[in-house]
Amino acid sequence: MKDEQVLDLLKSLRHEWLNRLQLVRSYSAMGDEAAVESICSMYREQASREGRLSLIGLPKTALALQQADWTGLTVEYDVIETPKQIEDARVASILEAALDMIEVGNGEVSVTFHEGVTIEIYRDLLDMSRLKDLVTPMEIESQTEYECVIEIESLPAEEEK
Repeated sequence: MKDEQVLDLLKSLRHEWLNRLQLVRSYSAMGDEAAVESICSMYREQASREGRLSLIGLPKTALALQQADWTGLTVEYDVIETPKQIEDARVASILEAALDMIEVGNGEVSVTFHEGVTIEIYRDLLDMSRLKDLVTPMEIESQTEYECVIEIESLPAEEEK
């Protein structure tokens, strides 16, 4: 990631946190303690989820997901288990192509980390050409014109890069 990209990401993060603080402050000023607690709980869960993501040993993938999440794309992710022997650069490239296929408010990418990685892409009229050189037909679990599920399995130990 280039310095300018890092600064842009930090700017987005700072802006988002200031918006969040303002929301908490507004509910607090109105005396709505239930709303304050609910929002704080939601922010704690997001921070915990981001923490789990940063610990899976796939820094490029984690950064791409967090950047997309913080810049407004509809991205969901869950860490069930730390993936075993997954090539970070390859998963990040597939994820970035998937994110390029959606627009803010016009699609969703969902990623599940388990022994491998599952990437689900939802959007009206998917253009799969962005993925053709990145995934094999065997990795495409299912595909329609509106959704695609990609299953990246862990590499056997001798194939690990």
